[in-house]
Amino acid sequence: MSSTVTAINTIARWLNYALAIPMISLGIIGALLTMLIFLGQQSFHRNPTILYLLAGAVMTAIHLPTIYLQSILVDGFYLGLFNTNDIACRERNYLFYVTTVAAISYPCWAAFDQYASTHRQADFRYSWSSMRFARFAIFGTVVFWSIIYAPLIFISRSVNDVCILLDGPLKFIHSFVLTPIVFIMGPLVLIAGFTYGTIRNLRATAFASRHDRLTKQIRRMVIPQVVILAIFGLPFGVNCLYDDLTSKVQKDPLRKAIEHLIQQITRLIYHVIFVSTFYIYLYMSMEMRKVMVRMIRKYFQPRRIEPLNSYLDKPLTIRRTRLRTSSNANRFDY
Repeated sequence: MSSTVTAINTIARWLNYALAIPMISLGIIGALLTMLIFLGQQSFHRNPTILYLLAGAVMTAIHLPTIYLQSILVDGFYLGLFNTNDIACRERNYLFYVTTVAAISYPCWAAFDQYASTHRQADFRYSWSSMRFARFAIFGTVVFWSIIYAPLIFISRSVNDVCILLDGPLKFIHSFVLTPIVFIMGPLVLIAGFTYGTIRNLRATAFASRHDRLTKQIRRMVIPQVVILAIFGLPFGVNCLYDDLTSKVQKDPLRKAIEHLIQQITRLIYHVIFVSTFYIYLYMSMEMRKVMVRMIRKYFQPRRIEPLNSYLDKPLTIRRTRLRTSSNANRFDY
């Protein structure tokens, strides 16, 4: 059995080497490019949906190097301060959930904005699909989740070189109320409802005809992202719920190894949500591809400098101009 456990643990560790490290690299690059394109394109500046997607890219750029990289160091290289230090454990748990939930909230807001922007009532569109409301929602989302997950700071401890949540009412609320709502039911219900509402609104052909090409491209960018969020977030939420339900069960080394491997797989699947966003945008939006090509040409295409001889070899042309003088040009008064 020991050889089987070793083999399973080796597979779990190599998942971090072969998949997690390339994924985090592609995710960080994609998040940074998303921010550069959205901020550099004037046509994106006044669109609330783009503002939500930009906020999601910023949160992804924070989450991947600060949170997911810590998990890779622990599981792949057996390095990690948060398993041996209480302060690091509290910081890791708190930031993990705040950044993760905020990052998956912004695509839900984007789906809501698509529903609001296609609503038939002008007052509804003006109130709920605006840059002002989008800024308020982005800031309010961070504040809301920061307050909701603040109790994790007080119940996180490093016990036997493992960062855990201490038993009690706060852990029960986190494990059996927040986790099912945030990671399982919430995204599925919100995304399905807003997507259905958007499709129903677009059935009014008179309103749909007024949507320009950029708006349609943005909708094509949002829909695949929210579908991936709803599907890929489900295994991660179920696995977190299973870990909480079986936290007090005595487990043999083989079961621990298998559960650890499943945890690594579900975490990889879940982080596809963060990594794939930019590449979905690039594939679905022609406007994104145009901006990307312009950026590549601007920063990577070598500038052509003509040698000085090319100017000397060019024939010199002299233009003759006729000087016009008035009839009194040569008169002098004494």
